[in-house]
Amino acid sequence: MFIYKVLSLIIFLLLKPYFHLKMKSQERQQRFGHYGIELKRSIWIHAASVGEVNAVKSLVQKLLNLYPQRDFVLSTMTRTGFDTAAGISPKLINIFLPLDVTLPMKRAFNSLNPALIILVETELWPVMLSYALHRQIPVVLVNGRLSPGSFKSYRYLKFFWKPLWRAVKFTSTQSDIDEARFRSLGFEQVSNNHNLKFCLQLPEYNRDKLRAEMGYSEQDFLLVWGSSRPGEEKLLMEAIWQLKKEIPQLKAVVAPRHLSRLPEIKNIFRELDFTTYSDFQPGKMITIIDEMNVLNHFYAIADLAVVGGSFFRFGGHNPLEPAFYGIPILMGHDYNSCEVSVNKLLENKGIMICSPKELAEKIVFLFHNPELRVEMGKNAKQTLTANSDSMKKNIEILTRFIEE
Repeated sequence: MFIYKVLSLIIFLLLKPYFHLKMKSQERQQRFGHYGIELKRSIWIHAASVGEVNAVKSLVQKLLNLYPQRDFVLSTMTRTGFDTAAGISPKLINIFLPLDVTLPMKRAFNSLNPALIILVETELWPVMLSYALHRQIPVVLVNGRLSPGSFKSYRYLKFFWKPLWRAVKFTSTQSDIDEARFRSLGFEQVSNNHNLKFCLQLPEYNRDKLRAEMGYSEQDFLLVWGSSRPGEEKLLMEAIWQLKKEIPQLKAVVAPRHLSRLPEIKNIFRELDFTTYSDFQPGKMITIIDEMNVLNHFYAIADLAVVGGSFFRFGGHNPLEPAFYGIPILMGHDYNSCEVSVNKLLENKGIMICSPKELAEKIVFLFHNPELRVEMGKNAKQTLTANSDSMKKNIEILTRFIEE
């Protein structure tokens, strides 16, 4: 650990000029551990990006209501995660995670003065854990997940990690498989409390009213492609004319996972009649979402959802948001990042998996089978209801640590 700290500090000092050029002022200061606040016995929650933030959003809101006098901090790794976290509550202190280097992390611990650290999924950082261990600050891992690749890597480097894992006092996992993997690595106090992503608390909408307000008629067949990744927009573009022949009233919405790709995506659809959400024009065949936090509006009024990141090697994205709105779902075969959620939906026949070559065929098939779409949507919604005990179990665990 000493060697790791020295090497990471050297790399940090060498790259410091690069960070000054690459990062905006607020992010740079926070990455270096300068937060301009002095808290006492805060609860520090860390979630990597959008997916992890959304997974614990309801949990964070519950904790804020249970302990209104405590300071809660949510740190994230990415700008999109930071922006998503900002919408959770004005009571929540929203920051970027400091670089996992001795000086920035020490400043962060001194500033935030945490009494408890809650890590989401697999956000294990060596220097952070080292400081938590040294200062006797308990760490709880919630919604713990270990992919086969991560499990293999941790097992190979177990000699390095095992002393640090003593800081983790409880691990709440997503599944029995994850529980077994954490136990085999030597984690103590491990329990499968199911996936917090099933405990969604999203806005409820009047579907017909919202659909009309957003410029879609009941005759339109609205296909919403959420969290699209590179290659997937081209996949839709290649299929669009075949789909249009079979589905004359087709309207498609594309929500890229990363808004930085907007120029690329607009270029892909340049030959089509497209509009953007910020400059919405009713009647256009393609709508490209160019703002954060509006995808659920479209899921709520969709006839069919395609969840992206799953048709090429990106691991897939969370299909539970369209499931919340009772929408039938299509995904590709690459969904290892959300395997538990997809498998639950598959068990209940709330989702359909297809290859890129089968995509157009499956969309047309579901268009011609409205009864099946309704049944899939009901099954998807029921999957959430049947797995909603995760919130209660995780709150019970965290309450114990907070009150101690």
